[in-house]
Amino acid sequence: MQRSGIIHRELAGLIAGLRHTDTFVISDAGLPLASDTPVVDLGYRYGSSPFLDVVQTVLRETVVEHSWVTDKVREVNPTVHTGLRSFGLDPELVDHDEFKARVRDVKFAVRTGEDTFYANVLCRAGVPFTP
Repeated sequence: MQRSGIIHRELAGLIAGLRHTDTFVISDAGLPLASDTPVVDLGYRYGSSPFLDVVQTVLRETVVEHSWVTDKVREVNPTVHTGLRSFGLDPELVDHDEFKARVRDVKFAVRTGEDTFYANVLCRAGVPFTP
């Protein structure tokens, strides 16, 4: 039995299957997703599981070379923006409609129970190689 890390079998498997430049999104409870997008739904009630906790947990298991958030997050939900930056991400701000369009092509989505506006981050997988 695994001692640490992500113990959710489906989520761990999707993360293990990421390759360089694959994208995935960690979202709040309300982000619209394509019907064929594989979704790991971690929300069990509004507010749980919280977005920043899930992001921090996933980031411990992945290499993210680039990330994006909607441009509205800084004004509407600065806690999320500050939290993402505290985890070492420097998300690029994009128009909300463009963000939703980019999410259509993700390899998978992790839906949280987060019930605050614009608590979403689109991530592009990097590689763990050292120079």
